[in-house]
Amino acid sequence: MTQQGYAECLAAQGGRLVEIANTAERTPDDWQRQIPECPGWDLEGLIGHCAGVWTFVGSSIAAGGPVDRDSIIQPDSTLAQWHADALDRLVAELTARQPSDPLWSFNPRDQTVGFWLRRMANEATMHRWDAESAFDGTPARIDPGAAVDGIDELFDFFLPVRQPNVFAGNGETIHLHANDADGEWVVTRTPDGIEVERAHRKSDVAARGPAQDLLLFVWGRLGPERLETFGKDELLTEWQQLVRI
Repeated sequence: MTQQGYAECLAAQGGRLVEIANTAERTPDDWQRQIPECPGWDLEGLIGHCAGVWTFVGSSIAAGGPVDRDSIIQPDSTLAQWHADALDRLVAELTARQPSDPLWSFNPRDQTVGFWLRRMANEATMHRWDAESAFDGTPARIDPGAAVDGIDELFDFFLPVRQPNVFAGNGETIHLHANDADGEWVVTRTPDGIEVERAHRKSDVAARGPAQDLLLFVWGRLGPERLETFGKDELLTEWQQLVRI
Protein backbone atom coordinates (compact mmCIF):
# COMPACT_ATOMS: atom_id res chain seq x y z
CA MET A 1 0.00 0.00 0.00
CA THR A 2 1.01 3.63 -0.47
CA GLN A 3 1.48 5.91 2.51
CA GLN A 4 -1.78 7.63 1.56
CA GLY A 5 -3.39 4.20 1.48
CA TYR A 6 -2.17 3.50 5.02
CA ALA A 7 -3.63 6.78 6.26
CA GLU A 8 -6.97 6.03 4.61
CA CYS A 9 -6.95 2.49 5.96
CA LEU A 10 -6.26 3.69 9.52
CA ALA A 11 -9.07 6.24 9.32
CA ALA A 12 -11.56 3.73 7.88
CA GLN A 13 -10.72 0.74 10.06
CA GLY A 14 -10.34 2.88 13.16
CA GLY A 15 -13.62 4.60 12.32
CA ARG A 16 -15.36 1.25 12.30
CA LEU A 17 -13.94 0.54 15.75
CA VAL A 18 -15.36 3.88 16.90
CA GLU A 19 -18.80 2.81 15.62
CA ILE A 20 -18.56 -0.50 17.49
CA ALA A 21 -17.47 1.22 20.71
CA ASN A 22 -20.32 3.71 20.46
CA THR A 23 -22.79 0.84 20.00
CA ALA A 24 -21.41 -0.86 23.11
CA GLU A 25 -21.75 2.39 25.04
CA ARG A 26 -25.47 2.40 24.26
CA THR A 27 -25.81 -1.33 25.02
CA PRO A 28 -23.43 -1.93 27.96
CA ASP A 29 -23.79 -5.71 27.89
CA ASP A 30 -21.90 -5.61 24.59
CA TRP A 31 -18.73 -4.67 26.44
CA GLN A 32 -18.62 -8.21 27.84
CA ARG A 33 -18.81 -9.88 24.43
CA GLN A 34 -15.91 -12.28 24.08
CA ILE A 35 -13.43 -12.07 21.19
CA PRO A 36 -13.67 -15.67 19.91
CA GLU A 37 -10.14 -15.98 18.53
CA CYS A 38 -8.49 -14.17 21.46
CA PRO A 39 -9.33 -16.23 24.58
CA GLY A 40 -9.75 -14.14 27.71
CA TRP A 41 -10.30 -10.89 25.82
CA ASP A 42 -13.67 -9.15 25.68
CA LEU A 43 -14.78 -6.12 23.69
CA GLU A 44 -14.13 -3.75 26.57
CA GLY A 45 -10.55 -5.01 26.85
CA LEU A 46 -10.04 -4.77 23.09
CA ILE A 47 -11.29 -1.18 22.80
CA GLY A 48 -9.30 -0.23 25.90
CA HIS A 49 -6.20 -1.75 24.30
CA CYS A 50 -6.76 0.20 21.09
CA ALA A 51 -7.38 3.46 22.96
CA GLY A 52 -4.14 2.92 24.87
CA VAL A 53 -2.18 2.20 21.69
CA TRP A 54 -3.59 5.24 19.87
CA THR A 55 -2.79 7.40 22.91
CA PHE A 56 0.74 6.06 23.33
CA VAL A 57 1.68 6.43 19.69
CA GLY A 58 -0.01 9.81 19.23
CA SER A 59 1.61 11.18 22.39
CA SER A 60 5.02 9.75 21.46
CA ILE A 61 4.85 11.32 17.99
CA ALA A 62 3.96 14.69 19.51
CA ALA A 63 6.80 14.36 22.05
CA GLY A 64 9.35 13.17 19.50
CA GLY A 65 10.08 10.03 21.50
CA PRO A 66 8.40 7.36 23.62
CA VAL A 67 6.28 8.58 26.50
CA ASP A 68 6.00 6.70 29.78
CA ARG A 69 3.52 3.87 29.26
CA ASP A 70 2.42 4.20 32.90
CA SER A 71 1.11 7.65 32.02
CA ILE A 72 -1.43 6.16 29.61
CA ILE A 73 -4.67 6.02 31.58
CA GLN A 74 -8.30 6.59 30.67
CA PRO A 75 -9.21 10.26 31.08
CA ASP A 76 -12.40 11.47 32.72
CA SER A 77 -14.59 10.30 29.84
CA THR A 78 -16.31 7.16 28.65
CA LEU A 79 -14.20 4.42 27.09
CA ALA A 80 -15.83 5.02 23.72
CA GLN A 81 -15.07 8.74 23.86
CA TRP A 82 -11.45 8.14 24.92
CA HIS A 83 -11.01 5.74 22.03
CA ALA A 84 -12.50 8.16 19.49
CA ASP A 85 -10.49 11.15 20.74
CA ALA A 86 -7.24 9.17 20.83
CA LEU A 87 -7.78 7.92 17.28
CA ASP A 88 -8.51 11.44 16.02
CA ARG A 89 -5.32 12.73 17.60
CA LEU A 90 -3.26 9.86 16.21
CA VAL A 91 -4.52 10.40 12.66
CA ALA A 92 -3.90 14.15 12.98
CA GLU A 93 -0.34 13.67 14.26
CA LEU A 94 0.53 11.21 11.48
CA THR A 95 -1.02 13.10 8.60
CA ALA A 96 0.56 16.41 9.67
CA ARG A 97 3.99 14.94 8.83
CA GLN A 98 5.67 13.48 5.78
CA PRO A 99 6.10 9.68 5.79
CA SER A 100 9.86 10.10 5.32
CA ASP A 101 10.25 12.41 8.33
CA PRO A 102 12.56 10.90 10.97
CA LEU A 103 10.77 9.66 14.06
CA TRP A 104 11.46 7.24 16.88
CA SER A 105 9.89 3.79 16.47
CA PHE A 106 10.17 0.27 17.85
CA ASN A 107 11.88 -0.76 14.62
CA PRO A 108 15.62 0.03 14.44
CA ARG A 109 15.40 -0.55 10.68
CA ASP A 110 12.77 2.12 10.11
CA GLN A 111 12.81 5.26 12.23
CA THR A 112 10.30 7.27 10.21
CA VAL A 113 6.71 8.44 10.32
CA GLY A 114 6.02 5.89 7.58
CA PHE A 115 6.67 3.03 10.00
CA TRP A 116 3.86 4.25 12.24
CA LEU A 117 1.45 4.81 9.36
CA ARG A 118 1.88 1.18 8.33
CA ARG A 119 1.89 -0.21 11.87
CA MET A 120 -1.22 1.66 12.95
CA ALA A 121 -3.13 0.82 9.75
CA ASN A 122 -2.44 -2.88 10.24
CA GLU A 123 -3.21 -2.66 13.97
CA ALA A 124 -6.59 -1.09 13.23
CA THR A 125 -7.38 -3.63 10.51
CA MET A 126 -6.70 -6.64 12.71
CA HIS A 127 -8.57 -5.28 15.70
CA ARG A 128 -11.54 -4.22 13.58
CA TRP A 129 -11.80 -7.85 12.53
CA ASP A 130 -11.47 -8.93 16.17
CA ALA A 131 -14.19 -6.55 17.30
CA GLU A 132 -16.64 -7.55 14.59
CA SER A 133 -16.04 -11.23 15.35
CA ALA A 134 -17.50 -10.64 18.83
CA PHE A 135 -20.91 -10.10 17.25
CA ASP A 136 -23.12 -12.61 15.45
CA GLY A 137 -22.26 -13.11 11.82
CA THR A 138 -19.03 -12.91 9.87
CA PRO A 139 -16.65 -9.94 10.16
CA ALA A 140 -16.35 -7.83 7.04
CA ARG A 141 -13.68 -9.08 4.68
CA ILE A 142 -10.16 -7.71 4.98
CA ASP A 143 -9.08 -6.25 1.65
CA PRO A 144 -6.66 -8.69 -0.05
CA GLY A 145 -4.03 -5.99 -0.60
CA ALA A 146 -4.19 -4.94 3.05
CA ALA A 147 -3.97 -8.59 4.11
CA VAL A 148 -0.86 -9.14 1.98
CA ASP A 149 0.72 -6.07 3.55
CA GLY A 150 -0.11 -7.36 7.03
CA ILE A 151 1.70 -10.61 6.25
CA ASP A 152 4.66 -8.70 4.82
CA GLU A 153 4.82 -6.57 7.96
CA LEU A 154 4.93 -9.67 10.14
CA PHE A 155 7.94 -10.90 8.17
CA ASP A 156 9.55 -7.44 7.82
CA PHE A 157 9.26 -6.38 11.45
CA PHE A 158 7.53 -8.48 14.07
CA LEU A 159 9.39 -11.75 13.69
CA PRO A 160 12.91 -10.53 12.80
CA VAL A 161 12.88 -7.62 15.26
CA ARG A 162 10.49 -8.54 18.08
CA GLN A 163 10.63 -12.36 18.10
CA PRO A 164 13.70 -13.37 16.06
CA ASN A 165 14.05 -16.93 17.38
CA VAL A 166 10.42 -17.91 17.88
CA PHE A 167 10.23 -20.28 14.90
CA ALA A 168 13.84 -21.42 14.63
CA GLY A 169 14.41 -24.84 13.11
CA ASN A 170 16.59 -26.95 10.88
CA GLY A 171 15.77 -26.02 7.31
CA GLU A 172 12.06 -26.89 7.21
CA THR A 173 10.10 -24.80 4.71
CA ILE A 174 6.56 -23.43 4.48
CA HIS A 175 5.07 -22.00 1.29
CA LEU A 176 2.18 -19.55 1.75
CA HIS A 177 0.21 -18.66 -1.39
CA ALA A 178 -2.63 -16.15 -1.64
CA ASN A 179 -5.14 -17.10 -4.33
CA ASP A 180 -6.82 -13.69 -4.58
CA ALA A 181 -3.84 -11.32 -4.52
CA ASP A 182 -0.17 -11.09 -5.44
CA GLY A 183 1.23 -12.74 -2.36
CA GLU A 184 3.57 -15.73 -2.05
CA TRP A 185 6.14 -16.40 0.63
CA VAL A 186 8.60 -19.20 1.31
CA VAL A 187 9.52 -19.37 5.01
CA THR A 188 12.68 -21.29 5.85
CA ARG A 189 13.42 -22.22 9.44
CA THR A 190 17.08 -21.84 10.41
CA PRO A 191 18.81 -22.32 13.79
CA ASP A 192 18.83 -18.51 14.17
CA GLY A 193 15.22 -17.89 13.17
CA ILE A 194 13.35 -17.66 9.90
CA GLU A 195 14.35 -16.47 6.46
CA VAL A 196 11.57 -15.31 4.14
CA GLU A 197 11.52 -14.97 0.38
CA ARG A 198 8.76 -13.66 -1.85
CA ALA A 199 8.87 -16.73 -4.07
CA HIS A 200 7.09 -19.77 -5.48
CA ARG A 201 8.99 -22.93 -4.62
CA LYS A 202 8.24 -26.48 -3.56
CA SER A 203 8.36 -26.66 0.23
CA ASP A 204 7.76 -29.15 3.04
CA VAL A 205 4.22 -27.82 3.34
CA ALA A 206 2.16 -25.44 1.23
CA ALA A 207 -0.86 -23.49 2.47
CA ARG A 208 -3.10 -21.74 -0.04
CA GLY A 209 -6.16 -19.58 0.38
CA PRO A 210 -7.52 -16.02 0.40
CA ALA A 211 -5.01 -13.44 1.61
CA GLN A 212 -7.30 -12.66 4.56
CA ASP A 213 -7.22 -16.27 5.78
CA LEU A 214 -3.43 -16.42 5.41
CA LEU A 215 -3.14 -13.21 7.44
CA LEU A 216 -5.43 -14.54 10.15
CA PHE A 217 -3.44 -17.76 10.24
CA VAL A 218 0.02 -16.20 10.55
CA TRP A 219 -1.28 -13.77 13.19
CA GLY A 220 -2.74 -16.60 15.26
CA ARG A 221 -6.41 -15.83 14.73
CA LEU A 222 -7.36 -18.95 12.76
CA GLY A 223 -5.93 -22.41 12.37
CA PRO A 224 -4.69 -23.98 9.12
CA GLU A 225 -7.98 -25.83 8.63
CA ARG A 226 -9.32 -22.79 6.76
CA LEU A 227 -6.55 -23.22 4.17
CA GLU A 228 -5.88 -25.72 1.41
CA THR A 229 -2.73 -27.53 2.52
CA PHE A 230 -0.29 -29.98 0.96
CA GLY A 231 2.55 -31.75 2.74
CA LYS A 232 3.62 -31.74 6.37
CA ASP A 233 0.66 -30.08 8.09
CA GLU A 234 2.39 -30.51 11.44
CA LEU A 235 4.62 -27.55 10.55
CA LEU A 236 1.55 -25.34 10.32
CA THR A 237 0.30 -26.67 13.66
CA GLU A 238 3.68 -25.87 15.20
CA TRP A 239 3.51 -22.35 13.79
CA GLN A 240 0.09 -21.91 15.38
CA GLN A 241 1.46 -23.07 18.72
CA LEU A 242 4.67 -21.02 18.72
CA VAL A 243 4.00 -17.77 16.86
CA ARG A 244 1.77 -15.63 19.06
CA ILE A 245 1.72 -11.93 18.20
